[in-house]
Amino acid sequence: MPPLPESDRPLVGRTDELADLTTRAVESGTPSLTLLGGDAGVGKTRLLTALTGRAQDAGARVLLGHCLDLGDSSAPYLPVAEMFARLAQDDHQLAQRIVADRPLLGSVLPEFYRRDVPADLPRDRGSFFDAVHMVLEELAETTPVVAVIEDAHWADRSTRELLTFLFTRRFKGPVSLVVSYRSDDLHRRHPLRPKLAEWSRLPGMHRLMLDPLTDAEVRDLLHQLRPSTSTEDATTIVERAGGNPFFAEELLAASEIGGHRLSEELADLLLVRIDALDDDARSVVRAASVAGRAVDHVLLAQVVALSGRDLDRALRAVVDSHVFEVTTTGKYAFRHALLAEAVYDDLLPGERVQLHWDFADALRERTGASASAALARHARAAGNHELAVQASVRAGDEAMASAGPADAARHYEDALSMLAEHPAVVPPEPAAALVVKASRALVAAGNPHRAADLAGEAYERHTGDLRERAELVVALVRARVLADVPDVGTPLVREAISWVEAGEPVPVLAALYAVLARALICDDEFDGAVLAATEAASLARDLDLPGLVTDALTSLARLDDFTGDPARAEEALIDVVQRARDAQDASAELRALHQLARVQARLDRFRDAYFTHVRGYERARETGHVTDPFGIETRVFGALYALMVGEWDAADRLLAAEKGDRLPPLVEATANAVRMVRDAGRGEPRVLDALPALRPLWQRDMFVCVHTSAVAVDVYGANGDLDSMLQVYDDTVDTFTSVWCLPSFDARIRLSALAIGHITTAVVQGRVKARAYAERVGALAAAVEDVVAKRRTEDALGLESRAWVSRARAELARFEWAGRGAVPDELVTHWEDVVRVFDEADHPFEVAVARLRLAEVLAAADRRPEARALLDQVRETAERLGARGLVAAAARGRRTSQPTDDAQVALTPREREVLTLVAEGRTNGEIATALFISAKTASVHVSNILAKVGAATRTEAAAIARRDALI
Repeated sequence: MPPLPESDRPLVGRTDELADLTTRAVESGTPSLTLLGGDAGVGKTRLLTALTGRAQDAGARVLLGHCLDLGDSSAPYLPVAEMFARLAQDDHQLAQRIVADRPLLGSVLPEFYRRDVPADLPRDRGSFFDAVHMVLEELAETTPVVAVIEDAHWADRSTRELLTFLFTRRFKGPVSLVVSYRSDDLHRRHPLRPKLAEWSRLPGMHRLMLDPLTDAEVRDLLHQLRPSTSTEDATTIVERAGGNPFFAEELLAASEIGGHRLSEELADLLLVRIDALDDDARSVVRAASVAGRAVDHVLLAQVVALSGRDLDRALRAVVDSHVFEVTTTGKYAFRHALLAEAVYDDLLPGERVQLHWDFADALRERTGASASAALARHARAAGNHELAVQASVRAGDEAMASAGPADAARHYEDALSMLAEHPAVVPPEPAAALVVKASRALVAAGNPHRAADLAGEAYERHTGDLRERAELVVALVRARVLADVPDVGTPLVREAISWVEAGEPVPVLAALYAVLARALICDDEFDGAVLAATEAASLARDLDLPGLVTDALTSLARLDDFTGDPARAEEALIDVVQRARDAQDASAELRALHQLARVQARLDRFRDAYFTHVRGYERARETGHVTDPFGIETRVFGALYALMVGEWDAADRLLAAEKGDRLPPLVEATANAVRMVRDAGRGEPRVLDALPALRPLWQRDMFVCVHTSAVAVDVYGANGDLDSMLQVYDDTVDTFTSVWCLPSFDARIRLSALAIGHITTAVVQGRVKARAYAERVGALAAAVEDVVAKRRTEDALGLESRAWVSRARAELARFEWAGRGAVPDELVTHWEDVVRVFDEADHPFEVAVARLRLAEVLAAADRRPEARALLDQVRETAERLGARGLVAAAARGRRTSQPTDDAQVALTPREREVLTLVAEGRTNGEIATALFISAKTASVHVSNILAKVGAATRTEAAAIARRDALI
């Protein structure tokens, strides 16, 4: 008998279910009955393995038995026999006592124990059931019992009746009986089905159904199984697995060998249920596999050659067999998408083509985005490419009209792909116009990089009408501006204007001037941008193009800010927001709100900027524009400003994945960058796990580079890894220099301040020598002053940047002090300034960090009551925000800021000797050798010293010893 199974990796996504089962079956100390259901592969066995592991750890006796799929040849009480065989294996004498006291149980014990059982012993079923029950009760008298029976859908009749007896009789002692079954195997005539209904009505019965894993949980599982799983592979597997962990594992294994087709073994496993159906039912299933995941009754009836009554009968059989389920909209859907794949792959090529033709014919007269998309798919699979192109374009138009830009982009790109493959096909509109539509859809879906690539490729190939060519330039440059690429293509816009400016004004000319204004803003050519935006607004008014009027006015308002009149810019943008809303132009409204928040942030009104971004995000959700570039930015920047002003719960809500979120990788990266900022603030230990995926994007996105590098510098430094910290710093500066030609940039102030601070802490704690880092600290400080010097005055920096300048100078002063001698008054003043400026900026987390540092300085200056008062404020802020690392730091500071006179830190002479060696970096073994004591004695001395001085680590004890002259 093999040992009880053990978990080979952490359980994913079943935290609540495991906690519930553990409470009932292990921790309560009372009897419990549980039915655990779920589809095949959903994770019942893995959950029960985790449960039995916890039960064993808690000292409970675990009895495990499995029902097997042996058909009519199954022996009675098979899982009970396995349970008792395990019991005998674990305790031979106990098994002997059981068979001696209750000979009837010899039939479920190994043959060795049956030797003395009389052959003519009466086999009364009631007595047998009673014997099993009494043994479980007796076992529970000495230790709790957790009895688990798996796969009860295969249970023989005798086992089902025994379970009915045990459930009905129940238990007095701490016996927990857990029975699992496959819910998808329970067709209407399955013998377990009425039993489940009967058992569920019994007093004390708890029924637990395992739902599929969420998409996020499947992603966690995939990365646990293979950390290098690409985002693309993970997305594909998540879609196909349908939340089933077994299917996810099988699909991941297939992807590892370079394929996405179902393995033959998995396909055979899925098709077993189909093989059990009759011919009519199988024909319905085959047709439905071509239709897709779900199909309505009317459409299926048009394709399947069955009478109404025969179709109904076949569908009843398919639903009862759990192949189909009926959706809330009344359609028939495969219970699992992989089952549809397996059936589709099993069709002969000719069958597939014919069924696609049949569906295309049935869908021709239907309207709506979903019908058009289905028509396009079936027409393409059937080889009718002209119909497929027409249907794809129609599906794209309908998706854009219903606020589905991602779907629209896919349909337009499908049409363009088919036109490229089949040049003889005549499109319903010029290919250039389709490219412009696709580009707009991609931008609205939050993927401006892809939009720019698509428009750029089309522009390079285009040789026709100049007005069409100009439309491509508008699409290309607008996408480049939104993608924040270094060269947006300003000269190209000027050239395109020359193509169409002669003659009567046309809409594309107004669009060119509007995009020229935005391009010139990117190039910092503000005077030219004002002229272009003014011309765009004038043309747009003349041509009655309200969307372009709003676009131009937004640019002009932003230019007011750039040219030194932010108050006027704010007033203008508030007006533009209202104009856009009145015109029901959601994209323009979101852009104006985004720009308004930027102006407010430049005015150092970070809380107002936060509220404006939240307002923008709410509007994006109300109007169905959550993937619009500015809809995304209101969400990401709203979360960032929420973190700044201490609204961390709001940041969580903004960063939470939306239902159906499918953001492009670079857009998702910006959200992940802010999640890193949040997790670092909360002291999450694995915050840097996200860095490898984001680091390659530094050269493409400044936002990702700035915020992830700051987190990495801070976390590496806090962990004492100064080499990695400085490498990240250098890589960031190199990226800004090589990609954006900005060796001096505002974010460098913060990076330098953080780096100086962590180096200084290592020096003060005695982990490194000041002279080893003096030159590097000097260079970091000089980089800060260089950024300041490039402004007209220091006040020209924003308030947040000025706060970080103050922090950098305070850290430099602390480095120069290095924890040696009296604390200079100027050092205290420096840190008081840091607290004041961050408080003025309304950055509570950074205020708390600055107060923590000020408290350390005050404690070193023997101003301990002031230090403790500051630490209480730090703790209060940290607890409110949920910043666990800061809470712990405040607690450590509170201990070490207690008075340290001899009455309170009374070290023995031997402890002072040990502390001196600890401060030199000696190990316990080295201390033992030096003092001629055992290593165990040295360890005891070190523990006593840490407790006496209030230190959490040896390094901290050494720093306290130097500060308080204990050695």
